[in-house]
Amino acid sequence: MRRRAVALFFVLLTLFACLAPQAYAAPSDWDENNPGALLPTHLYAQTAVLIDAETGDVLFDKDSLVRMYPASTTKIMTLLLAVESDIPLEQEITIPDVAENVPSDSSKVPVYAGEQMTFQDLLYGTMLRSGNDGANAIAYLVGGSIAEFVAMMNDRAAEIGCTGTHFANAHGYHDETHYSTAYDLALITQVAMQNEVFRQIVSTPTYTMAPTVNRGAYEITTSSAMVNPASSYYYEGCIGVKTGYHSRAGQCFVGALERDGVSLISVVLGAGRESNEPTKKWDDTEKLFDYGLAQYQPYSLIDLFDRSGRSVNTVTIANAAEDDAQKGLLELRLAELSDGSYTRRIRSGNEAMAEALADFAARAQITYNEGLRAPIDEGQIVGMLTYTAPDGAVVTGMLSAERAVEARPEHATVYDVLPFLLPLEPFFSSGWAWVALVALLVLLLALIIGHAHKKAAQNRRRAAIYRAKRRAYDSAEAERRRLEAQRRQTQRQRRQQAPRRPAPPRDAQHRPPRRPNDAPRP
Repeated sequence: MRRRAVALFFVLLTLFACLAPQAYAAPSDWDENNPGALLPTHLYAQTAVLIDAETGDVLFDKDSLVRMYPASTTKIMTLLLAVESDIPLEQEITIPDVAENVPSDSSKVPVYAGEQMTFQDLLYGTMLRSGNDGANAIAYLVGGSIAEFVAMMNDRAAEIGCTGTHFANAHGYHDETHYSTAYDLALITQVAMQNEVFRQIVSTPTYTMAPTVNRGAYEITTSSAMVNPASSYYYEGCIGVKTGYHSRAGQCFVGALERDGVSLISVVLGAGRESNEPTKKWDDTEKLFDYGLAQYQPYSLIDLFDRSGRSVNTVTIANAAEDDAQKGLLELRLAELSDGSYTRRIRSGNEAMAEALADFAARAQITYNEGLRAPIDEGQIVGMLTYTAPDGAVVTGMLSAERAVEARPEHATVYDVLPFLLPLEPFFSSGWAWVALVALLVLLLALIIGHAHKKAAQNRRRAAIYRAKRRAYDSAEAERRRLEAQRRQTQRQRRQQAPRRPAPPRDAQHRPPRRPNDAPRP
């Protein structure tokens, strides 16, 4: 019994030793040289999440389903509904009275009731300056009233798939019924970043609003320090999105990153409670971005090409020698890239690699040299690859033969026997020759069928004429026979009706006939 107790003690001690570093880890324990080892306790934020912006896969989670006050990150939904509305950006609008109906300690653009400006200036001012007055103006202009706009916000959140979100206003000022979760905010941002106008606004470091009757030209700077290259917190590739703060929500930031083919969305909520602690949300976001990038390994175009498989990195040489061990299959090598530094980060795992290779194949266009035939020397350039990256960049490279390919012996061809056909060889070797041959066969078949139909029709006409003549002949012959029979009948009737001559005397009957010289005597 004592042995079992001792064994159990050591097991519990081992578990405690394994879990203790994580349980007692603090933000200061984070090792920037090992970003992939990030723990939830390394973050100041109460809740946080990091997702792949393209797939929506959750890469890091810290209580992301817990309801929190979102503060001004609310304006992500406000801007999304604004850019999805029918109001053109260049349309001049008049700031409604409700714009000034905000708490006195609100952040402001500022805008004033009755002031006129373009809808675009209102959107930039609201997002970059995090103006509650601007958010109210947007709500009224888009929804007709703030209440109706808030209903639109909740409906849109439900459409996106949010399950822990309820909006009570358009700007995020504290309200007990106004809440969201880190995961829901990530989902909303993922959808919003697919809108080009939204992306342009939230990724803009500085913007100049046109002058109005109340002020001159107004240059504003984004409150998202990680977007601004002039800020010490700038993070290369960060393209938004929105900060937030009030005393109940704490420091909040929803970020978006695009770098080396990786797209990430991060959310940190409650990263420090004091207004003078903004750096905590930047620190947390930097840790999440570093962690996210560490989940993706860099691959050059050459790596992707070599891994892409036979459908991309091989070509079959039709006239290879009959004893060629690979039956003319030639592996290719990619070299002489126009941008040798280009890399694409791919998330670890076979499934992610398979998806990346399929995307590479779809973006790569291969052009082979005209008339590619054996013999081919090892290292010979046989074609070119053109790759169009997701961001629109184009990288080209040359394709070379991995081995030599011998040609099969040349045999006499139809062009050797009929050299006058040689100028037509390109046509015969193209697909158009087959099209022409099929068309010719169809034409000949149509002519044969047409001739057969014509011959059959002619035979039918001849048969009809013969039958008509036969019927006419048979009818005339029948009439002739009828008339002949009638004539004979008439003759019989006449003979029967004629008087009979008297019989001659008996002695006269035995008198010898008179000869011509026996004239009667006088």
